[in-house]
Amino acid sequence: MSTDTTPAVRLTSALADYTGYLLRRAYVRAASCAGEALPPPTRLRDVLVLSMLEDAGPLSQQRLAELSGVNRTIVVKLIDSLEDRGLVARARNPADRRSYALVPTAAGRAALAALQPAIDRGEERLTAELSAGERRRLNELLGTLLTEAGSYLVGPLVERTGYLLSRAHVAIRARAADALAPLSVEPRHFGVLSVLAEVQPCSQQQLATELGISAPVALQFVDELEDAGLVRRVRNAADRRAYDLTLTAKGDGLLRAAQKAAAALERQLTANLGQPAGQELRRLLSKLLTG
Repeated sequence: MSTDTTPAVRLTSALADYTGYLLRRAYVRAASCAGEALPPPTRLRDVLVLSMLEDAGPLSQQRLAELSGVNRTIVVKLIDSLEDRGLVARARNPADRRSYALVPTAAGRAALAALQPAIDRGEERLTAELSAGERRRLNELLGTLLTEAGSYLVGPLVERTGYLLSRAHVAIRARAADALAPLSVEPRHFGVLSVLAEVQPCSQQQLATELGISAPVALQFVDELEDAGLVRRVRNAADRRAYDLTLTAKGDGLLRAAQKAAAALERQLTANLGQPAGQELRRLLSKLLTG
């Protein structure tokens, strides 16, 4: 029996066949497991930044954002925090003496080395439902997916399942955003519309539960879709304090078009991996999440 203390994830049937959805849920779980294992105030992104600077530095903030797939504004805040703690320093960029690049300090390198046991514990918790062979196979499939996507990988982290999940999530989310962009819909909106099509009418709380997001985040998504005329929100007849959510005719039509784009992307991902490997990846992700 698993000793993992992180609750199993409930996958919504409306999205469970999409690799991108499984990767997002797995990434969230990886971040949660790492957060429980890492000592405060260290976060998963701190480890990523320190590892990248140790592996490929010196790097500019812009280049760090590009390689990590993290929003540049978030990268600036991360670097400010790490610099305040004495873990990162700014040095003259050897490629351009007019600019500065980021390097880990001696204290930063020491902190990264000291964090390895905690990172190991987070990995063990994350992959507790997988056998050693299944974990190796999942890492192999994620590595193939990332190679196909042309993603940069930090050498010291390529055997870390949590890191590979993070990078795969970023890569596939970007491809999903590109696939849905002609329809003026984002991946997060596709998730909401897909769930509503299956369980409508439903409350905002049920929607949040189905998607594995917080109630405030669900409210934000619903507000955006209601403003776009894709979702209808009406008072629940049995409980006037609650709302029922349903798709509008416009929302239903947009979802059908978005499902075609999402299915085309899924076929492309499966073709890159091979049909059996694509199915195996989804199976291993599901097992990691649900046990």
